[in-house]
This record gives sequence, structure tokens and C-alpha cells, in this order.
Amino acid sequence: MTSYLSPGVYTKETDFSFYVKQISTSACGMLGIAEKGPINKPTLVTSWEQFVRKFGSYIADGYLAYAARAFFDNGGQVLYVNRVAHCTDPADKATLAAKKASVTLKGRDGAAATLTTGAPGANSIVWTAKTPGAAANFITIALIASGNDAPLSVEVAEQAITVDLATDSEGVIISTAAQVVEAVAAHAGASDLVTAASADTGVVNSVASTHLAGGQDPQDTMKISAINEGKWGDALSIQITDGAQDAANEFDLVVRLKGESVEVFRNLSMDESKPNHVEIAINEVSEFITVDDLSLTANAAPYRPAAGTFPLAEGDDGVTGMTDADYIGDPSQHTGFYAFDEIDALNILLTPGVTTAQVIGGGLAYAESRRDLLFIAETPIHLEPLEAVDFRKGQGPYTHSAFNSSYGALYYPWLEISDPLTGKKKLVPPTGAVAGCIARSDQKTDVWYAPAGIDRGRVFNVLSLAYNTSRAERDALYSEGINVIASFPDTGINIWGQKTLQSQPSATDRINVRRLMMYVEEAISQSSRFVVFEPNNAQTWRALIRLITPFLQNIKSRGGFYDFRVQCDEETNTPAMIDQNQMVCRVFVKPTKTAEFVELNFVLTATGADFTEIF
Repeated sequence: MTSYLSPGVYTKETDFSFYVKQISTSACGMLGIAEKGPINKPTLVTSWEQFVRKFGSYIADGYLAYAARAFFDNGGQVLYVNRVAHCTDPADKATLAAKKASVTLKGRDGAAATLTTGAPGANSIVWTAKTPGAAANFITIALIASGNDAPLSVEVAEQAITVDLATDSEGVIISTAAQVVEAVAAHAGASDLVTAASADTGVVNSVASTHLAGGQDPQDTMKISAINEGKWGDALSIQITDGAQDAANEFDLVVRLKGESVEVFRNLSMDESKPNHVEIAINEVSEFITVDDLSLTANAAPYRPAAGTFPLAEGDDGVTGMTDADYIGDPSQHTGFYAFDEIDALNILLTPGVTTAQVIGGGLAYAESRRDLLFIAETPIHLEPLEAVDFRKGQGPYTHSAFNSSYGALYYPWLEISDPLTGKKKLVPPTGAVAGCIARSDQKTDVWYAPAGIDRGRVFNVLSLAYNTSRAERDALYSEGINVIASFPDTGINIWGQKTLQSQPSATDRINVRRLMMYVEEAISQSSRFVVFEPNNAQTWRALIRLITPFLQNIKSRGGFYDFRVQCDEETNTPAMIDQNQMVCRVFVKPTKTAEFVELNFVLTATGADFTEIF
């Protein structure tokens, strides 16, 4: 308690303005195989163009890109994408099979092997290897003379250069240093290996076969890698040229994709102390590559990468040997589903086209553990209605346990589209479009409206369905908790169901109620943290009721509840509960149900009948 020691005016402030903040209801998470992009690192994209830039376009090996396109085409706006690849040990993400394409560039510090024959100022010749490096130390030079009146000639056998010197009638050598240099330059094989130079004009002497010496390989100066794993990186190449501002010390780097220039970095340095150091200028800036400076000294000039064009190679998508475990992931490694652990604002989750019972079961288990998102799945491709029922219940040819969770939903059948890759018709999983319809429903109405029907459930950019169900088939499917996507002559293709996979009938066997409860529970729990560590008394109880009641009243006024009640008093907080430092608040709700089975009764009466007396 504040002690006042002298007269005056003292101010205090008490804040009763807490309110329940609005939260996301339609952020979607997808995981699957992609052409490129970070692996097991969920990345936010908000348009199809962003998806293509970060994860590539359509590929034959997976459905992720098709689902992302359907999500955006049907009204989705917030998408977190997690690219997955095979790990040989699911419990160790360091065993990732995917590899980045890369190339290691050499510096300009290599030394060319040399040899000097003859006497300086008289008949010396300097022989220099054409290509710097230690391999040139194996080149040999021999100057020989044999016979009389022999012409000057040059012979090359692998790396052995033999110069047959010209002689006169007495067998005396008459070839000068200048003539030998000219003969070597004119010989294609010899001039490919060495250059010969001399400022002397004297006649040369014979020289036994002698190795060039002093050749030294250039050091590895820079490793360039594709920004993420995959064969896509093999289409990258790097062009190095001298810089325009300081050609002796700086260089330009051009990134090419399939031969086309996509990025240019100018006037780069190998000097770590400068702001234009190659790692500073490129890493976390380039959308295509990363750079590692391998040079051992700060002397920038000789450790610049050699000029030329260098392709990246040995990228690997890491999709060979993919298993269910790669999609499900490991909690300790934050892979698969568990890579989304740090994304709180996630409401929908799917693995498009992956329809094994193990992966669907793993997705349901993950959604159950989080309790703040809906996992949506599709039945396997090419199933007929009764086969889809068998799959949902784990009977017939299937041996898995029946899917049972209010945090999951199952859709049937697959959708037929025109494949942008081939121009032919292709079947794609429906969950991407379903997630987009859910997002569009939330934008047009509220989370407690069913994402189904001829308006909110209309599916766009689809040619037809893999299977057109009859009413009797829809009856069989929907009664088993499978949401049918149906085609009608007048309204097109529509989502025609909104059940969860919960087997026990209750309010949460409908998607609109499950999503309403997830929304209410998360929004209130996040906004109620202010009462933690507050006194467990009537004042705090009333503060919590003041927080929750307006939020629920707003939902009721907009049609989300028939009614509600918030109780936080002596009945919920007994002395025993208070002694355990627990505060209990009960929130009773009557969620609004949807009209799914509409019965129209037409009653014929006699002409003189009074309608008020009939019913």
C-alpha cells in the first residue's frame, strides 16, 4: 500500500479496458514435395507468384504446387509452406538426403611452371607453361641435334616437347634462340603446353630432357551453393568478370538461371574488412545462391576468383526413398508436421496428395495435440464411394483403425483440371481448393458459417470431378463422415458437406462448430493472460467476466451462438481450488447449428379449408 507523507494530489490508474483480440481463422499450412525452397522451415507466402518464386512451379513428383494454386484461386491469402524431403534417420534431420548444387571457384594465386635454357645475354630461352598449376611441372623440354644438314623441327609426345635443332653439313648446330621460339609457337601441340620467349639472338646449345618447375595450383577461394537443396540448382551458373572500378582487386558476379541473367553483384571484394566483401554483399540478399569465402588471407587481389563461367552441379531433391515418417516428422527435430510448432497463427493443415493412413493419422494426432487447427485430408485417388467408406472406417482392404477426431475432416473425390505442365487433363487432390473455400468463407462471413454450399463452397478453376456421385452415394458417404464434392448442372462444383471425422455424434461433429470453438477458446485464452498472478478473489473474477462477456455477446449478435453464460464465482472457485492457486471460469455456449437437411412440406387442402386449423 502506498504511503503518503505530505499533502498533495496523487494519481493512480486502473485499466478496465481489456478486450479479447481478434485472431486469424483461415491461415493454412501445407507440406509436401516442391521443386525448391527451404526444407522443414515453414515459409509464409501470400500469392501464387510468391509461391513460384520461393518453391518453384508444378512438378510431376508431387501435388504441393497444384494445391497451393487451388488455395489461392479459391480465395486463400495466408499460406505457410513446409517443403519436405527424405531423411535416412527420421530422428536426425542432419541425415537429409537432399543436397545443394554447388561449385568451388579457384583463385588467381596459381603459379605457372617455368624453365630457362641457355645462357642469359647469349642464347637463353624462357619456357612457361600455358596453364598455371602443379600439373605443368611434368612438362619436359629437350633440345637435341643429330645428323648433318638437319632441319629445325618440333615433336610432342604427351607432355614431352623435343626440339630437333638445325645443323650444317658438319653437324654443327645453327638454330638460334629466336628461330626455336618461332618454331615452338608454330607447332600446335607445343604451343598448347608452353610459351617460349627469348631476347637473345645466339645459337642455342643442346639441352637434355628437363622438367619445368615451380608450378603451383591456385587455391580454392570461394564456394558458391544454391540457396536451397534440389536439382533445380544444377540450372544455375556463375559468371566472373573483373570489376569496373578496381579491376586489379574487385570482380563482378552474375547469377544465371538456365542461361538467363537473374542477379548481378558488382565490384565485390575478397577483403573481409570492406563493406563490399563477397559474403556481405550476397548472403541473405540473393534469392538464388549463398557464398562461402575460402581464401586463407586478406590479400584480396590474388584470391579473387578466376574469370569465367562456372556451372553449379550435384543438386539432389532428396525424394528417393520418401516414407510416411518424412511427412509426419519428429517433435525433437521440428520436421514434418512438427515444423509448424512455432507457427501459432495456423488454422488449417494439409498434406495434399499424401493419403496413407499413417500420414492422415499423424496429421490428426498433431491437430489433436495443438487443439487450434483443423487437419483436412482426401481419400486416395480413383476410389469409388463404397471404397472411400472402407478407407475412412479402416475396413475391407484397409487394416488401419477408423479415423476419429473432431479436429479432422475427409473429402471425396479428387478434382480434374487442365495440367499447366502438359496441357492434358489431370486429377489433383481437393484439399487445396477446400482450404481456399474455408478462407473465402471466413472473408465473406464468419468462422461459424459452414464452408460448404453453392456460395461459400463453390470450387473455382476446376474442369470436373474424378467421380460424379448420385444422391444415394452422397447419402452413404456423408453418413460416414466423408464430405462430398458434388457437381450440379446449375451451380457447378460445390463442397456438399461439412462433417468432422468425429464418430460420436455431438455439436463438434460439424466443421463450423469445431472451428467456432477453436476460435473462441484460442482468442479468450490468449487475451486472459492478464489475470495470471493476480489475486484470486472476486475482483479478478469480475475482471475476467468483463473481458469474456462482450466478446461472446458480439458472436451471439452475429449469429454464432444461440446463447451463452460466463461463470466465475465462489461456486467455481472453492476454497480448496484457491488453496491450490487455481482459478476456474466456466463458459457455457449454445453454438448455432447449420441447416443441412431442408424439408419442404407441401400440403394440399380443400378450397374452403382454414390454414390456421391445419397445423
